[in-house]
Parts: sequence; structure tokens; C-alpha cells
Amino acid sequence: MALQGLFWMLFCVSSGFISLYLQGRGLGNAEIGTVTAFFGILAALLQPLLGGITDRSSRLTWRNMILMLAIPYLVICIVMPFVPGAWAGAVFMGLLILLGNTMMPFINSANFYYSYAGEYINFGVARGIGSGLYALLALVIGVLAEKFGVEMVPISGILIALLFILVVFLMPSTKEPVEKAPRVKGLEKGFLLRYPAFTLMLLACLLMLTTHNILNTYLLQIIQSLGGNSSQLGIALAIQAVVEVPVLFGFTKLLKRFRPRTLMLTAAIGFALKALMYALSSSVFMIYLIQVTQMISFALFASASVFYTSEAIAKKDQTTGQAYMTSMMAAGTVLGSLSGGWILELSGMKAMLSVNVIIALLGVCFAFMSVRNIGLRRKV
Repeated sequence: MALQGLFWMLFCVSSGFISLYLQGRGLGNAEIGTVTAFFGILAALLQPLLGGITDRSSRLTWRNMILMLAIPYLVICIVMPFVPGAWAGAVFMGLLILLGNTMMPFINSANFYYSYAGEYINFGVARGIGSGLYALLALVIGVLAEKFGVEMVPISGILIALLFILVVFLMPSTKEPVEKAPRVKGLEKGFLLRYPAFTLMLLACLLMLTTHNILNTYLLQIIQSLGGNSSQLGIALAIQAVVEVPVLFGFTKLLKRFRPRTLMLTAAIGFALKALMYALSSSVFMIYLIQVTQMISFALFASASVFYTSEAIAKKDQTTGQAYMTSMMAAGTVLGSLSGGWILELSGMKAMLSVNVIIALLGVCFAFMSVRNIGLRRKV
């Protein structure tokens, strides 16, 4: 619970407030999108690569990898307030996004390594704690940034990163629960071909997370277009995180009634509904109400994607599979940031939100194809 809670607080510092921070440093919408996309590309490339290395290494573990990524995160947060300039801030914030996204598969893998070793882990509750603490921090940063300026974003990250590193360091080591995958040349190239339905679901996830990131990255601009400010951004982020909590806490019960693939399809429909409602929104209060759809979109996706991967991928490929799944979040950040930023800059808010609806509907189509695909069971 502490691992998930503090990780999602770190994620809030970078991904939740990137627009606010970079806007405060003087960057425009298209520039914010380009910066976010660039570092998102790096994260999307690093996640499967590091996941594959960890699966095949006898020395590297999920715990070691998290520490190797979290310590630079802390150092960057300490340095950021002392280095002025728009592009310096962009590089620093981009690196925080890169490190946060790259940690994610190892955070998720911890659940299965402990489970395989015989420990009972309620992932839904742990992930729900993550959403609850994300919500709390979003409120705090929103208020502090409005009162003291945007440098409160990295300053908040310093304390969170220190606690996070301490928790990871104190977590007990796990015995290797499964055989390390053999070193086979071209294994990664054949990975997606060996899991065809998983590959289709990855495409669906890419589109789901693209629409999710268009709305999240430019939520500040959406709120500003309706007359709001950074405090209301914090409230909106907090609402969407809080409503995730009951879904995540009750996720174990959902798994008893529904297969992970069914929950993934439901999440895709939830993302489409949220995109449509955003396109029709006309006030900040409406945005607050729309955030409730997070329950049937990202909240379901957050846990279902982890269990879907565990179900669809062989044990020896688990970290690689989790890395491919979480790399879709980084790739979705890339597409969402670039497309959202440039459409917003060139054609305005209505155009961005309309295109977002189309992207979300395409995600539903790919999720449906995956669930109905006769090759759902992996080919071995």
C-alpha cells in the first residue's frame, strides 16, 4: 500500500501538473505537448527494454530497478527550483515524467512477485490507496501553487521521493518465483506475434490512454477556457482520483464476476463516454461532474490491465508483458500530448475535444476485436 500510494503521489507531481508548471515557466501549449511527447517516447522505448533485461537477469530485480530510477527523481526535484528558465524547467519536468513512467512496470510486477512467493497481496486495495493519496496531493499542490507559485510542484516531490525511496529500500526481497526467460535472439521481436489478442488489446490501450492524456495534460487549459484556475485544476484532479478508490478497493470482487478482458472492454467504453461528455461540457462544475466517469474508465483500466496481462502472458514473460502494457501509458502520453497540443494551438478547444471523441471510439473497436479474437489464448 505504501509502495503504490507514494508512487502515484510521485506520478501526480510530474504528470498531473506538467501543464501548470511549464505554463508557469513560460511555455505555450504546442511546446508543452512537444516536451511531454519527447520524454514519453523515451519512456515507451525504455519500459519494454528494461523489463526484458530484468526478466533475463539473475541480479537485477524489480526492487533494484525502482531504486535506480527513484534516486535520480529525487535529485532532479531538489535541483529544479534553483535552475531558472523555461527550457531548463521543460527538461527537468520531462525527466520526471520519463522516470515515473519507466518505474511503473516494476511497481506492478512487485504484486505478482510477492504473490508467486506465497504472500497474499490485495492489489485493488493497494492501488486504491494510490488513487486516494494522488487526490490528496493534487488538492495540496493546487492550493500551494496558486498561493506560492509553480515551484511548489518539485518541492512537493522532494518529500514524496524521500519517503518512496525509504519504503522501497525497506521492502523485503522476494525469491525468484519463476524461471528466468532464456536468452533468445529476437525474443522481443516475436513477443507480440506470440500473443495476438494481447497485441490487439495493446492497440486499444494506446488509444484509451491517448484520449486519457489529451484530457489530463490539457485539463488546465480546458478549465481556463471555462474561467477556472490552478486551484480548480487541483479539485478536478482530486475528484477523478477519489472516485477511483471504491472501484479499486472492490476490484477483487469484480474479478470474481468478470474476466479481466471484459473489464478492459468496459473501460474502453468508459473512456469514450468521458471523451463525449468533455466535448459537451460548458462549465467548470460540469467538469467536476464528468470526473466521476473515471470510475468506469481509468479506475477499471488501472487494475484490469495488470490482471489482463497476468492472464494473457506466460509467467516467464511477466515483467516484459507488464512493461509492454505500461509502455502504452507512455506512448499514449506521446500521442495525447502532441495531437492535443497542436490541435489546440491551431484549431482551438472544440476541435481538440472532438478529435478526442473519435480516438476514444477507435479504442472501443480495438478492445472489442481483442475480446472476440479467436487467438486470445497465447500461442505456445
